Amino acid sequence: MIILWIITSIILFSIIVIIHEWGHFAAAKKFWVRVEEFGLWIPPRAKKLFTDKKWTLFTLNWLPIGWFVKLTWEMPNTFLVYDEKKELYNNEDLEKDILSKKDIYDSRWDIIDEKDLKEILEKLKENKADYNLMNKASWQQAIIILAWVFMNFLLAAFIFSILFFIWIKPLWINTKIETNLDLKLIPTYEQSIKSWLLIKKEWLILNPVEWSLAEKSWIKPWDILLKAPYPPSSSFPPREKENNINTTDIINIISDNPWKELIFEIKRNNTLINIPIIPSPSGVGLERGQIWAYIWENIKLNNEFEYKYWIIDSIKYWSLETYNQTLLTFKWLWILIRKIFNPETPKERTEALEQVSWPIWIVDFISHSLEGWIIFLVVIWAIISINLWVFNLLPIPALDWWRFIFITVNGLIKKIFGKKIISERTEWYIHVWFFIVLIALSLLIAYNDISKIIIR
Repeated sequence: MIILWIITSIILFSIIVIIHEWGHFAAAKKFWVRVEEFGLWIPPRAKKLFTDKKWTLFTLNWLPIGWFVKLTWEMPNTFLVYDEKKELYNNEDLEKDILSKKDIYDSRWDIIDEKDLKEILEKLKENKADYNLMNKASWQQAIIILAWVFMNFLLAAFIFSILFFIWIKPLWINTKIETNLDLKLIPTYEQSIKSWLLIKKEWLILNPVEWSLAEKSWIKPWDILLKAPYPPSSSFPPREKENNINTTDIINIISDNPWKELIFEIKRNNTLINIPIIPSPSGVGLERGQIWAYIWENIKLNNEFEYKYWIIDSIKYWSLETYNQTLLTFKWLWILIRKIFNPETPKERTEALEQVSWPIWIVDFISHSLEGWIIFLVVIWAIISINLWVFNLLPIPALDWWRFIFITVNGLIKKIFGKKIISERTEWYIHVWFFIVLIALSLLIAYNDISKIIIR
């Protein structure tokens, strides 16, 4: 079984990422940017597969956590070489001085020989090639970088539209994030009640805390509370509709009656029982009563619930679901960041950190979903695609949206002032350092995932 879920997880992640990278690949080919390598999984390289007619090398790599596309000179060739004043060369001055036969020095302050200078000159000329990504118009670069947006959206939309037409059930009920979004697959509690995904039955459920007053008074787990507790005297007004009682009513009645006997009408195994309990004071001021029992509404999951629409409605709902799932992911990320960096309590930060899970916990989650229905996995597939889309929209260096911002700003500044505001070398250093940070963060999240699985 473990082999099955590992293989399933690898296939699921691989398909999501290949569609993401295929967007870059197809757009690059469209604008005649050379794709040097299309990698299955992440290096180190295991095997060269083949080279297509447009000089793209397809490779198989060892780490099964995604795919990658390497475009020609996403960053230009640069060199750690120096002039006679020991100043680092930029590419323009370096090419000019090589052609002028000036002495060029390496980092050890040795003069670079003619053969090496010739190779450097060839690399500098390649920076100006038509198939170079950096030599394309800014709008073409932007399309190539953001092509994945369309591909990830298309994958999620395709899955949702097919499933809404065939049939689909909600994944789970959202009780963590307050939202008014109309979500079909992760509805809120209120939406679940309204749609009859959850059927609200009569009365309430009691579950006593161990060694509590409720347990000592003979309240048992899953006892059904038929009506609000009342004093033995007949002066307490009876309820005309007993099933209208709610948890707030019960809590208020118990809290407002410390030291007073209340009758709890209980149904247990089709037997009616009256249990008298005197709520104990809760402590501060001795003005509030408690019996120490959990109480919740008598809710039943409707196992027959499903969505199934005709073609027009399925198209309508896949577009709404894709849009709303995207907004929900952004909202969840914002709440998570706020709780981590500006929590109201230390506990809030701890809970937020425990919610950071990707991708090992999701793989473990998939392993348990294999015991259920296969469509559940397909829906998870679509939601992960949306999450990948949202994650890459974050303005973080080393991610695609940052590169889009960089291209847009640099292109605009160059068009107005004739010079880029951020050099390619500076951008390269920014990308490298943030890539290291992302890798470190990924390792931390992986450790967090593994810890949760082991503890469970």
